Amino acid sequence: GGSDSGPRPERALRAKRGALTGAPANAQAPLPLRMGLRYVKGLRHDAAERIVAAQRVSPYRNIADLARRARVPADDLAALARAGALAALEPDRRKALWAVHAISRKDRPEQLLLPLDDPAPIPDFRALSEMDEINWDWQESGHSPRAHLLEPYRQALAAQGWPTAQAINALPDGRRCDYAGLVICRQRPHTAKGVTFITLEDETGFVNLVVWQDVWEKHRLLARSLMVMGVSGRIQAEDGVTHIIVERIWAPRLPQEPTPVGSRDFQ
Repeated sequence: GGSDSGPRPERALRAKRGALTGAPANAQAPLPLRMGLRYVKGLRHDAAERIVAAQRVSPYRNIADLARRARVPADDLAALARAGALAALEPDRRKALWAVHAISRKDRPEQLLLPLDDPAPIPDFRALSEMDEINWDWQESGHSPRAHLLEPYRQALAAQGWPTAQAINALPDGRRCDYAGLVICRQRPHTAKGVTFITLEDETGFVNLVVWQDVWEKHRLLARSLMVMGVSGRIQAEDGVTHIIVERIWAPRLPQEPTPVGSRDFQ
């Protein structure tokens, strides 16, 4: 096709706001999707600024080179490793963490200026599964450039008869349904007379729930605590807007517990 002279539009924001890269890759290679440093939990702003500034001078050779030139403290380096933000220097997160810990044993302010280009040998860790990688992303950054948190569970969800958000939103008014999704927010406006509105999400979109006060009280513990929520009820669809009127709330059975992520509740 055409020339690949700059970041693709959908990736330009991350590229401009400071994504960590190593030495330039072959120009013919596809652009890797890298997470902006601002998304990394536990990375201090001043450390991120130094990382980006030093990278502009020359690409980092390895993690020790980054630690030395950008004067990044060990806990910030560990946050980068857990989030997969050091993938250009070490693709395996556990090896990256091992390298960080090896550096941190020498981590004294006066020694960060010393060359640390001969890190200790790194053990051969078992590769992280795709599910592990996605879980680590969500735990450390609140999202993942690889996939939605529920995407690796789709086969298990479908096997139990639970549809996607896209399928739910296509159902006709009055249809009974079951659905399981990631809780994005819980809201109870003062004007709603005890009604709680919950938004669930999966890799295909959003599902809006209406929970009447008696249903909320009956399922209060699950309604307040579940991160991945299962609901049964009926579709209310009018004027292009679809809700599930919830009759029951339950905990979905998943092959592995997803990493805990926060929701925006009662704002």
